[in-house]
Amino acid sequence: MKHTLILMLALAALAPVATAQEAPLPQDNQSTAQLPQWLIDFSNLPRNDREQYLRAFNNAKQSYQQGQWVACIGYLADCEMIFRGNPNVWNLRACCLMEQKFFDEAAAELERVRKALPNDPVTAMNLANMHMARGRYKESISTLNELRDMLPFETPKELLHVLDFRELLCHVMLGQEAEARKLVAGLSPISDTPLYYYSQAVFALAANNRIEASRNLRVANSIFSKGNITVPYQRALELSGITNRQPSEPLSR
Repeated sequence: MKHTLILMLALAALAPVATAQEAPLPQDNQSTAQLPQWLIDFSNLPRNDREQYLRAFNNAKQSYQQGQWVACIGYLADCEMIFRGNPNVWNLRACCLMEQKFFDEAAAELERVRKALPNDPVTAMNLANMHMARGRYKESISTLNELRDMLPFETPKELLHVLDFRELLCHVMLGQEAEARKLVAGLSPISDTPLYYYSQAVFALAANNRIEASRNLRVANSIFSKGNITVPYQRALELSGITNRQPSEPLSR
């Protein structure tokens, strides 16, 4: 089960925002006793209903990945006409609502998920993202720390670097650069992660040095050009608001 959580969160971090990307079906090696009740109930639906549900759910994921938020929400509504109770639907709907800046509605969806899945790392990531997007940086840091406590020991280092970058951004936006620098104190240009260059870009942006920030971003995106490894870093930059900050605008305190 721990490996499933890692996979879900890793996939989530590579998406534009965190979201559950797993199909709502049991693994072949999972016994019924290991499954949540909603998944057991789903598995007991008639075959035709399950297939129709999965088509709608996959369409919802594809619409989300294509930035078609309204279409995604429509497909999720189709899912719930067949079966209610899948927390992944609520998580994905919350992501669409956040993209449209309907934060109160997204918060309500995430609260539903937290009640159903109290220790779900994907939901914690989405909550941290929402706090950051709303400028609630202290709350985002707190949620990121909760998320770290949920993760197994063997969590991939690159995923932990993504979480560190989000926390770093929050500290910088709070005017806590010393705390931010502690998070990357052991990194250098030869470190095998975008975190070093993206962190340097953030420090440059905080100092209103956009030329140096752009240079670091170009280097990072050139070195780590394969796959989607820089996508979560780019998304976090957008969410934080630091790229839109005016030179005369002070950081929060």
